[in-house]
Amino acid sequence: MVTNLTFLTGKSWQLLTDVRLTRFGICIWVFILFISYNTLYYPLEVEPVGVYYWLLAGILLNLPTEKPVF
Repeated sequence: MVTNLTFLTGKSWQLLTDVRLTRFGICIWVFILFISYNTLYYPLEVEPVGVYYWLLAGILLNLPTEKPVF
């Protein structure tokens, strides 16, 4: 599931056309990538990290693009 979410948010970030939103999108995507594949511990079980993870994933998927994400 996290692999699919990482892939979809990466595609969503690539479709952004505004430079400011693109920079914001890459920062969110890198956060999602690091949290999804952290090998030291499972960060999605920690309360604040899990909430921020899903919140930022939703924000990144809803940023305005020219083309549809799906």
